[in-house]
Amino acid sequence: MADVVTADAPDHGGPRITFMMFGSADDPMLGAWLRFRSQLMGRSHQDARPVPGVAGGDDHSRSDGRGGGQVGLWRLLASNNRELGRSFVLYRGFEQARAHVHRIQSEPEHLTASYVSGPVHGSRGWVVSLKGTPIMTCSRWYDSSSARAAAASGALTALPLARLSDIPDRSGPSGRFLPRTASSHV
Repeated sequence: MADVVTADAPDHGGPRITFMMFGSADDPMLGAWLRFRSQLMGRSHQDARPVPGVAGGDDHSRSDGRGGGQVGLWRLLASNNRELGRSFVLYRGFEQARAHVHRIQSEPEHLTASYVSGPVHGSRGWVVSLKGTPIMTCSRWYDSSSARAAAASGALTALPLARLSDIPDRSGPSGRFLPRTASSHV
């Protein structure tokens, strides 16, 4: 299982997973994520469903900002903070998201990447699935098939090795992230 990163622990390099929690369904970063994910779903995963065994894991049709309360997602980052991928699932809480990532990391042999075409001619992306259920997407479109394949392969390699943050990042009213504090973990 992956090591845990605490707020006071130094970063020892390597891939890591951070968790983003949004206090409002109107958050501009959340809206951008939903728009990007809908483009990926429209190409490859027309019938996306909640992730089995993830209480509160949401599908696109129900996670469009109409629900109340906090929602969040996770991001897979390289040691240089470059985003390698992000969760496909929108979660209803930090602990739920973190537990799901632990489960995903325990089954790397069941992770597969599928390639999708983007909304603009020549744009390419990928979606990683666990036993056929989408769990992670690319975070941007790629201009070439080789760049897309290398990015998907890198994300598949990094995901099982990534250290998990034990404190979520939270967005403020402006859409910017608030500073991390020990009291952020609620």
